[in-house]
Amino acid sequence: MLIAGFWAAFTFVENEKLLDGVVAVAGTLLVAPLLWAGRILAENSRSTGDDASELLAKAAEALAKEASALYRERRGNRRLDQTERPVPVRWAWAHQEGVGLPEAVAGPGAVVGTPSFAVLPGAEAASPDTLNEGELNELFDVYAGIRTGRMAVLGELGSGKSAAAVLLAVKALAHREGLGEAADRAQVPVPILLTPYGWNPGRQTVDEWLAERLVSDFKTFRGHRFDPRTPTRLINEGRIALFLDGFDEIDRGKRVAALEALHGLSRRVRVVIFSRSEEFTQALHTQPLSGAAVLELQPVAAETAADCFADWQTAGLPPRLRERLAEHLWAQPHGVLGQALSTPLMLTLLRDAFRGMDAQEATAVVDRLLSPSEFTTVEEIDDYLLDRVLPAAYPPSRPGVRTPYSRDQAERWLGLIAARMTAHGTPELAWWQMHEWASASWRIVGGVIGGGLAAGLASALVSRFTDDLGERTVIGFLPASVVGGVLGLATAIVTERRATRVTFPGGSGEARFNLGMGLMAGLAVGSAVALTVGPASGPATAATVGLAAALTAGTATGMAAGGEGLPPPHFASDPNAKSVQRFLGRLIAGSPAGLAAGIPAGLAGGIPLGLAQGTQRGLGVGLAIGCAYVLAFGLLDGFTRITPDQDSPVGPLSGWDQDRRQGLATGLVFGLAMGFAAGLTDALATARHDPLGVAVPVGLITGVVIGAVTGTAAGLTVSNSWRTAVVFVQLWAQGVVPLRAMRFLDDACKRQVLRETGPTYQFRHTRLRDRLTVLAGEQEI
Repeated sequence: MLIAGFWAAFTFVENEKLLDGVVAVAGTLLVAPLLWAGRILAENSRSTGDDASELLAKAAEALAKEASALYRERRGNRRLDQTERPVPVRWAWAHQEGVGLPEAVAGPGAVVGTPSFAVLPGAEAASPDTLNEGELNELFDVYAGIRTGRMAVLGELGSGKSAAAVLLAVKALAHREGLGEAADRAQVPVPILLTPYGWNPGRQTVDEWLAERLVSDFKTFRGHRFDPRTPTRLINEGRIALFLDGFDEIDRGKRVAALEALHGLSRRVRVVIFSRSEEFTQALHTQPLSGAAVLELQPVAAETAADCFADWQTAGLPPRLRERLAEHLWAQPHGVLGQALSTPLMLTLLRDAFRGMDAQEATAVVDRLLSPSEFTTVEEIDDYLLDRVLPAAYPPSRPGVRTPYSRDQAERWLGLIAARMTAHGTPELAWWQMHEWASASWRIVGGVIGGGLAAGLASALVSRFTDDLGERTVIGFLPASVVGGVLGLATAIVTERRATRVTFPGGSGEARFNLGMGLMAGLAVGSAVALTVGPASGPATAATVGLAAALTAGTATGMAAGGEGLPPPHFASDPNAKSVQRFLGRLIAGSPAGLAAGIPAGLAGGIPLGLAQGTQRGLGVGLAIGCAYVLAFGLLDGFTRITPDQDSPVGPLSGWDQDRRQGLATGLVFGLAMGFAAGLTDALATARHDPLGVAVPVGLITGVVIGAVTGTAAGLTVSNSWRTAVVFVQLWAQGVVPLRAMRFLDDACKRQVLRETGPTYQFRHTRLRDRLTVLAGEQEI
């Protein structure tokens, strides 16, 4: 089609500038609908060549492997795999209003009117007796043995719900892995432990949210190894189980809708809910969860807490002090201290409070805890132990052992972070969403100024190094700064807003439109075409054709980049593959966006030039420019789609590093391709009136400068870490975080103040976050 278009134009059209523009505009305007239709056909006819059930089985196995590594790591971070005696938490059937009896879940008629799931292979069917009470490690027997597929684990603040969720997920995955037959493993769903972060039940179905979280939290689905619809198919076929930790963190007005959505999901997927008792039972009054096994974690008896202290080898706590604590709890099990230590949270906080203390300091703490007049309420002891978390985590520096942050610094920064999280109503800290904590206006202004200065400097450099090479006109500093400011504005807006959704008339729903790629393609193609056509056909034709090319390339590229793309070869995301293979795999994945930008650029740039200066020159320039843009935007989109290092668990710091590498790689390949196109265009224009020895250096200088500027813009546009780094500067100026905030957050995680939950951070305990918010006092939120 492209060759035929060139041939027809060059054969039947004379050197008429009006027809120049008509042909170029008509050719470019045909591209968007053709590419859109091609994309729909490609998506509808997508075929992987493998049986669908086999692919789902492979996806489930890959997901199970990644989830197992992730949850084992969380178990280690929470010190739940330590060899010393764990806190022996027990559970019992929740005898609360709205909760039925064990016979309604595990009795003879239990499955009437409720979903019916098979008992998991290798497990025994649950009975009413097994549901009455048990130890923490027996939660799996309930999960695997009930046929209703619905389960809830309730408890008060600090009772160990999150720990129970992690341990249950690890045991369920270990049980699945231990089944030798693939057919048996296929009957055991992969447990997915999530918090309700990002779910608004009023705006998004639970299926949509769950599918999105599978993609965001697990790299299994990011490398185009599996069809983009695979997460949804796993959900629909019940190959995963949802472990929802923190149901109580959902807004109060949305909990009933959330429970209703989970009730519907549990007809296809096993669902286990972890929640505070009061919040769950309130929602249960309005929206019953029929057939659910509702269990409640029990308080830790003072005698049990005493036994733990007698057995633990607590760092910083001499044996005689451990014995004093244990003897007090045995003697006064119903005292204030015994009541305060009735949850695993407070028990472990007391254990960890002695880290870094000498014997004298530890003695003072124990004396204070055991003094009858020091603490009169449980809340006072709770606050005291919570206030000991940061001193224990950030001890004073000693000779040879330096603490990177003082306790005062940590208390201030963590307190303000906790206050911002509370003010924004989010229990999880996602670094890529911290831009909401600071005004975007200053970042956009900075983008305009930065873009203007960069373009002006580029113009000055090109002028400085090419003035003596031949007769040519270079855009001045001021006009270049204006153009650069516009590009900076577009880049800043795109960086702040990313992708958006648009609805096409007559379509079958929503289609994603990548605004960032669309704007960048439009600006790049339009300016390149105008500069190529202008010297040969005049400014009017250049403006007309450039505008048409910009609109077409921007629209087509935005649509193509917003679609699913093409499934690349498996080696595209294989860390063991050669660099050339991974490079080509990314180009294949992004080729629809590359073609969407390259075809309009080649047609609009080559046809007018060929009509004015001959077929050979027009065809050569059109193909060169078109190929350069195919390469640039194909790689840009491909690098954006495929995440490197697919086999490592997702974490906040690894996600930050990957985003930086992705931005750098994207900017590099985009800058190389755009520099080539710009250098070629300038060299050809110069060659019209200067020898080749002048044209080549001019093209090289232009290509290097333009490539550096556009590559930087592309890298910043796709980078979340860049935007967040600017936000860190804003927050540092306000005193909220240190300048190297990610380093501080990672250090706080290593010190057991924060914890990783997939790609986000959480405070180790909700009570700790609330306490730090209070301590932040009157700090500005």
